[in-house]
Amino acid sequence: MKLPKQYEPNQYEPSVYALWETSGVFRPQGGGEPYGVLMPPPNANGDLHIGHALTFMLEDILVRFYRQRGRDAVYIPGSDHAGFETWVVFERLLEKQGKSRFDFSREELYRQVWQFVEKYRGSVALQLRAMGVGASWEHEVFTLDPKVIDAVYDTFHKLWQDGLVYRGKRIVNYCVKHQTSFADIEVTHQTQTDKLYQVAYPLLDRVGELVVATTRPETILGDTAIAVHPGDPRYQELIGTKAQVPLLQREIPIVADPAVDPSFGTGAVKVTPAHDLTDYDIGQRHNLPGISVIGFNGKMSGEAVPPDFKGLSVNQARQRMLALLQDAEMLRGVKDYEHAVGRCYKCGTVIEPLLKDQWFVKVAPLAERAIRSIEAGEITFTPASRKKVLLQYLANLKDWNISRQIPWGIPIPAFQSEADPDSWIFDRQVNEPEIIRGETTYHRDEDTFDTWFSSGQWPFITTDYLSGGELKRFYPLSVMETGYDILYQWVSRMIMLGLYATGQVPFKHVYLHGLVLDEQGQKMSKSKGNVLNPQELIESFGADALRLGIIGARSAGQNQAFSAAKVIAGRNFANKLWNMARYVEGRVGEPDKPRRPKPATPADHWVIRQLEAAGKRLDELMAAYRFAEAGELVYHTIWDDVADWYIEASKSDDNPAMLAWVLETSLKLAHPFAPFVSETIWQTLAWEKSLLAASRWPETGEFTYTKRQAADFDKIRELVSEARFVMSQVGAGPLTLLYKPGRAGALLAENSRLIARLARLKSVEASGKPTGLRLAVQGVEAWLKVSSQQVYDHQQRLEARLLAARLNAEKLQARLGNPSYLKNAPRQLVDQTKQQLKNEQDLLDRLRRELDISLKS
Repeated sequence: MKLPKQYEPNQYEPSVYALWETSGVFRPQGGGEPYGVLMPPPNANGDLHIGHALTFMLEDILVRFYRQRGRDAVYIPGSDHAGFETWVVFERLLEKQGKSRFDFSREELYRQVWQFVEKYRGSVALQLRAMGVGASWEHEVFTLDPKVIDAVYDTFHKLWQDGLVYRGKRIVNYCVKHQTSFADIEVTHQTQTDKLYQVAYPLLDRVGELVVATTRPETILGDTAIAVHPGDPRYQELIGTKAQVPLLQREIPIVADPAVDPSFGTGAVKVTPAHDLTDYDIGQRHNLPGISVIGFNGKMSGEAVPPDFKGLSVNQARQRMLALLQDAEMLRGVKDYEHAVGRCYKCGTVIEPLLKDQWFVKVAPLAERAIRSIEAGEITFTPASRKKVLLQYLANLKDWNISRQIPWGIPIPAFQSEADPDSWIFDRQVNEPEIIRGETTYHRDEDTFDTWFSSGQWPFITTDYLSGGELKRFYPLSVMETGYDILYQWVSRMIMLGLYATGQVPFKHVYLHGLVLDEQGQKMSKSKGNVLNPQELIESFGADALRLGIIGARSAGQNQAFSAAKVIAGRNFANKLWNMARYVEGRVGEPDKPRRPKPATPADHWVIRQLEAAGKRLDELMAAYRFAEAGELVYHTIWDDVADWYIEASKSDDNPAMLAWVLETSLKLAHPFAPFVSETIWQTLAWEKSLLAASRWPETGEFTYTKRQAADFDKIRELVSEARFVMSQVGAGPLTLLYKPGRAGALLAENSRLIARLARLKSVEASGKPTGLRLAVQGVEAWLKVSSQQVYDHQQRLEARLLAARLNAEKLQARLGNPSYLKNAPRQLVDQTKQQLKNEQDLLDRLRRELDISLKS
């Protein structure tokens, strides 16, 4: 079958993927060393974005590469119910309909969200296939599948029995808009300038007042103490005495606590244990009560709240309190204060620290075990610096709040005794609002698990490790590839829970990629209108172009700009490979099996050496997770070495078996990075009956090449390149190349026809007294036959270009020597300037060499 003239990705990609999928090539084969990669399950609430494309394409490259290397490789797919993430999207839909979550029962809400998610799950799977993601779809797992829920309940029950989960009233990070709590890691902090108020608290054991600094005067209603630092000499005599809450008749103690910063405000702070985490900790140490004055709806409420404050928003209550303090002459000063404020990571609402009964995991034992495993080298990291960062995080981790106040998610399997509110039991019958055990009625906890609690168990759940399933042998996974931004939220939890549940680390290596920024280096967002849709890029350029483009010039753990130019370069590469294959197939014909290749020319020996070297180097780069360099190596090996040099050289000789081997090897090298075009071509090879996706990596030493002959072609390439460059500078038409006969000119004599065609020369001739422009090729004496005037003109042009190149290089060096430019310019622009400087320096070196040689002509 002959290839059409043009490669149209959209015409071939769907059918090629269908061929892969129906063949079963993506499922584990049962032989070879296991190589497992787990897909970070995309949220089942919408379309995939460009960050997803980077994630899944990197992972697919790994799996395809190691399958070719003989490993039993599997890419385990999944989709995420994405608890809170999906809930936010669904609540927006309800708002558009003029409804709220409180208009429905928990069961009805769950049913509606399930239908909403099912609508998108199929779409996400199609998008993944369009990207060329070679996942073992029969092993796909949804985070609400029964086996997932069962495993999560098993882990929760084990934690319960081991005393590592507890129910407690603790300060939680609460979003009053979405009415759910968050773990610390889920809160974003933004620096803002607020007012710092100085308020007078009357002293009760002596005459006077103690001035306290606060940014939240509305919570004065919940104050239960004043705290000062134990070493602050200003307040030593007041420690242990009492003061009165302004405007109230409540007496509160003055306590000493090391958590107080003497340099903050007046050095004396009010303590509101029910509405601040630090205050809560102080309250625990000093046995202070917690008085709640803000409800879960963000309004002032509670027994301690005066009638004229009840129902007010936080801001309204703040203004009323300030007015009353002013009237009572208790406000001593106001100044601007810059500080970090916690906000909901989805809606931006200021987080309210509120006291709430929740389920918590005691993370210290889990974190300690994770730290030991990481320090022992059981898990390695790329970038390596992330190991230290993760260890620091684990060492300072606080107990984990795993309760969420949303209906969408895995229900917490806990029931509260009707007779004794402090009595809880574990039970899986979460579909029942209440159950009876013995003579006691228990009511279901209406909360669901934090999504990260279930996804933290993803590696051993998806591989069915604990149940001894088919994929058990792939645990621990070979590599966990994901974004660096969820190192704490997800990677840390997978390590802790994996070790706890299985006794083994969940994966052997962690590779973290950075964010994909827009072409100006800005973070993508819908509000900015700079979001890229990978499906649109695939429709325009093809999946292979996006795969090659998105990994280009990208380093681990670094936020880097997306480059449309690299996607276009990827499309051009696919076209180059296609055209190269068309030429080879035209020369080889359609034999059932080509003859065993035998190198006959210097070009044959050279291309064997180049392809073998590329294969070895690619092995090293992939082992080091240097995807960008690996992609560049494949690109330049096939484009430069094979297409531009070997294919052109082959037109002077007839060795179809060699051409067939070169094409096969090139397709194998390209396949992990450009699977669609390489497989499409492979399927047209008359002598190939299998799938390229199932083929083995080209083995080195398949047949020998002669180093001397390979080196001869190196010299031919150098000579041809130099001749082309000089002719372009001289501006003349096809010229004659002269060389001295004898031993030194033997290489030129033997390959004169090849050199003439590659360099587009008029002829290559021996001459006893050659004249003209001598070519700057070490070990070769050759001249382009031109007049003395042309030699002179050429020297003048070289000198002018040298001056211009020198000035350009100086300007670029000055720009890179400017600290302000390096600090403020977009990284992409700085990198571009560095590349421009390198290009100018290379040009300078070449021009100097040319001028030196021409002066000797």
